[in-house]
Amino acid sequence: MFFDAFIGAFEVLLDPTVWLFVGLGAFWGVFIGAMPGIGTTLGYALLLPLTFQLPAVTSVAMLLSVAVGSQFGNSIPAILVGVPGGSAAVMTVMDGYSLFKQGKGDIALGASYLGALVGQVLSIPLFVALVIPLAQLAYIFQAPELFAMYTLGIAAIVAIASDSMVKGLVSAALGLLVGLIGLDPITGVVRFTFSVSALRPGLDDAAVIIGLLAGGELLRSARQVFQWPMEAGGLTSRIRLPSWSKMGGRDLVPPLIGGTIIGTLVGAIPGAGATPAALITYQQAKLWSKHPEEFGKGSVTGIIANEAAQNASNSGELIPTLALGIPGSGSMVILLGALIAQGFVPGPFLINRDPQLLYAAIAGLLGGTILLAIVGMRIAGWMLRAVRIDRSVMIITSIAVVVLGVYALKSSINDVIVLIVFSVVGYFMYRYGFSPAAAALAVILSRGFEASVRHGLSLSQDSWLVMLSRPITAGLLAVTALFLVGGFWKQYRNWRRSNADALAAAGPD
Repeated sequence: MFFDAFIGAFEVLLDPTVWLFVGLGAFWGVFIGAMPGIGTTLGYALLLPLTFQLPAVTSVAMLLSVAVGSQFGNSIPAILVGVPGGSAAVMTVMDGYSLFKQGKGDIALGASYLGALVGQVLSIPLFVALVIPLAQLAYIFQAPELFAMYTLGIAAIVAIASDSMVKGLVSAALGLLVGLIGLDPITGVVRFTFSVSALRPGLDDAAVIIGLLAGGELLRSARQVFQWPMEAGGLTSRIRLPSWSKMGGRDLVPPLIGGTIIGTLVGAIPGAGATPAALITYQQAKLWSKHPEEFGKGSVTGIIANEAAQNASNSGELIPTLALGIPGSGSMVILLGALIAQGFVPGPFLINRDPQLLYAAIAGLLGGTILLAIVGMRIAGWMLRAVRIDRSVMIITSIAVVVLGVYALKSSINDVIVLIVFSVVGYFMYRYGFSPAAAALAVILSRGFEASVRHGLSLSQDSWLVMLSRPITAGLLAVTALFLVGGFWKQYRNWRRSNADALAAAGPD
């Protein structure tokens, strides 16, 4: 099965049309990655309407190539401007921008390029080796186990992606409530429509998800338009890759390998993603380094490790998304939304029933990496011009694309209204510390969650005790409890630390 997956991926890449859209996705990913404040999730959302017009295999391959390009692109402004394209590139700013100001921008970009490519390539077989056996476990899953799995997915993203556990749980509850509108998944009875005929089929998942994740972010960005200073020296559209020995040679191998492994494994934790993967890897690379004093002042090792982890996390996020139907990040929520619109049902049986989706994912990761290997450094030069674009123009254009794209899906003005409503909801969630990602994930899982609860109770003679005491169900719920306890403990520690810092700043009375 391991080698069959790669054979299937190469067969997908034999189609010139797939290469066309993989190239489009990779270039788009680099562009949106290089534009601070845009990010992979919004990049996915802007392309989502296009995916509904394409075959599912082509759509998945294109979206995964977007992720490859985005992780490389977000480090370009981090190095050349000192502003990270995304939060995962924060550590790249310290070392990459320091090297750039020292006149070594080519070395910083070369290290970023090398780390991105190697991390992505090495993470793909690791992803396949983990996702296939995990997907085979789906055959032992019945409704009670599916209920526990859905609960684990929601709890994981609430615990990891939310600063406040209470607000994260409220966000997830909002998503579950949205999923109750429309037809009952068991009986088909219409409910919670408040006599509004447009609500009878339920709210369109794509419109809700794009509103929460993309619309809300765009509205927030519209209030934060800013320009950043550009360094006068060292900017050129022609950037050359420095030699292997000039970057550090064999000393770069351990951070490349370590960053890839950590990035893949951390990325596989639902809700974690590239940012914690990069931060953990950076700290580990500093501990292992022969020159830890260089970190934060221009360390090539730090850049290499950080970039390898960022890109490896793309593969890691796919593990729970494809094997279990639990999105590993906000961008993976968009990916599942695209599959749902194509008629696929997310869950533990996704790969077993539709293995071509696994082949398409591998093809997108490989194809995007191959294209970046060929033209990545040239694109980095072009992005010097992109980062100078007025962000207000980008935001207005993106809003127009989102609205027109959602309307084009079904030519429905009702979906546009849903988009606008949930864009406003998403904006206020961002503003007041709630988690749009948790709400969007709950929307994706809501119908399966409800159906698994009710079917599980039927299998258990309507007894919660019988259902929850099944071994696998109990084990998954125990892990869920650990995520929730860990999230509350992390929040408590942060509260204590902030209080201690406030007291220290105040000084003795």
